[in-house]
Amino acid sequence: MSEPAAFASTVSVAYVQGLVDYLSREGHDSSAFLREAGLSVELLAQREQRIAASRYLDLLGRAVQLTGDAHLGLHLGEAIRPGYYGVLGYLVMSCATVADALHRQARYAELVGNLGRILLQDEPAHDGEAQVALTWVPHLPQQRAQVCEETLASWLTFGYWISGVQEAPTAVRFQHAAPDDTGEHERIFRCPLSFAQADNALVFPKRILATPLGQADSQVRRMLDAYAERLLQGLRQGDNVLDQARQRLAQQLPQDSVSLEWLAAELHLSVRTLQRRLAEVGLSFSQLLDETRQQLALHYLRDPALELAEIAFLVGFSESGSLTRAFRRWTGQTPAEYRRQLPPICNLEE
Repeated sequence: MSEPAAFASTVSVAYVQGLVDYLSREGHDSSAFLREAGLSVELLAQREQRIAASRYLDLLGRAVQLTGDAHLGLHLGEAIRPGYYGVLGYLVMSCATVADALHRQARYAELVGNLGRILLQDEPAHDGEAQVALTWVPHLPQQRAQVCEETLASWLTFGYWISGVQEAPTAVRFQHAAPDDTGEHERIFRCPLSFAQADNALVFPKRILATPLGQADSQVRRMLDAYAERLLQGLRQGDNVLDQARQRLAQQLPQDSVSLEWLAAELHLSVRTLQRRLAEVGLSFSQLLDETRQQLALHYLRDPALELAEIAFLVGFSESGSLTRAFRRWTGQTPAEYRRQLPPICNLEE
């Protein structure tokens, strides 16, 4: 298992810009939208800043309510632009083939947001042709249907754009139940759709992996590879206050109680400064603590060697019943139910 701190979920401001731009194009006051969600408009100018993933998911839920658009995730994915992926968008564009692009997408996806994992696995042949499935495994339960639909639609839209290939997928699968109206899904994906499945996946012919990309540039790719690697290492080392706070909490939770005052002292900040820094990414201390416990629990449940009582201890609960009650509040499931539906551990970047 990787270190718990590496599992902390954040989203880049560049990606948040995609949602804000979409709302503006639809005629909504995006500045008021951000303010009502507790985020400052000035945040958008800091494109390499990050916010808690839960804040992005909250924004997504608020945007669904604001627009009345039950298919907002699909429409955001359809409106994806390279700049919303930050450096990763331009790195992917410079790759030689679709396969190269997918491997870099998997390796550097955290730069955009670590909301889930990307897998690429072989599928049964279709009409005698080898197939692969590009799969999305979300980390957090909030807005799962919207995030999965946004992710798969954005992959398809961006893939069409960089490759020039307009071939529809062989099939698309979603874990969530089918909505009452699937017309927009049919329009965007143009292929057989399945809901209430074991995974979220785009299935397409394996030959597409060898498709050359029209904007391939090996020199630009090498330069952006190096830059993306530096950014990734900085992110994983917890260079920002949010990640540092989560690291300290993850280390302390099994040992003793934690408090705002304790955390501020650990980070060599005043209590007021820490509160302000957390508020900038849309969190209070109690929200940060709850989210850290949630992310740690989701992380540890992937390790079959850990018993529930051990996980409860590691995330700062006195007994497993407390963890089970909290887990139901976070996910609507028990830890055992969540564990049963986990896919095999397999990573595209390996």
